Amino acid sequence: MSRPVVNSKPAVAKWLHARTRGAGGEATAGMTLLEVVLAVAIFAAVIGVTAQALMSFYLSMDMQEQRIEGLQSCRAVISALRDRRDDFKDNFPADLLTWVNQNNSSGWTDYLVSSSGHEELRNHTLEVLVLNMAGDAAGGNDVPVQVVVRSAWLDRRGRPMQAELVTVVNNE
Repeated sequence: MSRPVVNSKPAVAKWLHARTRGAGGEATAGMTLLEVVLAVAIFAAVIGVTAQALMSFYLSMDMQEQRIEGLQSCRAVISALRDRRDDFKDNFPADLLTWVNQNNSSGWTDYLVSSSGHEELRNHTLEVLVLNMAGDAAGGNDVPVQVVVRSAWLDRRGRPMQAELVTVVNNE
């Protein structure tokens, strides 16, 4: 029984062998200018795409850090409100409204959270609204009330940004 003849050189080996031999069969060395230019172009394209992806990732992370810092400021106000809820119990919500109005006029500066990871938020402000359950400004007899805490700032490019937290508070 005879064995089928198997090509002893795979196609890639034949191609490489042909690439290293000139027209007369003599050995040649190196790559052509076209091959070098093509390799550099492919490398530059890969580096460009990678750099763009990294910049996009960095900007996205920066926006998330800013948003988290704005929300932490909102949480600080809500936490202070809950800590002081017992102080408002006897005259709710009038005492709460007085406390909110006093802090609205001072700008809530004690509650602006600053992260040490990056620069502070530009023009960072807090605004607190106390609303009845219908969404109108709360009065002296409205129980429970909605407390809306809004944090506003300018991002690194100067665009206005804001984050908002809402909670319901009663006199219990």
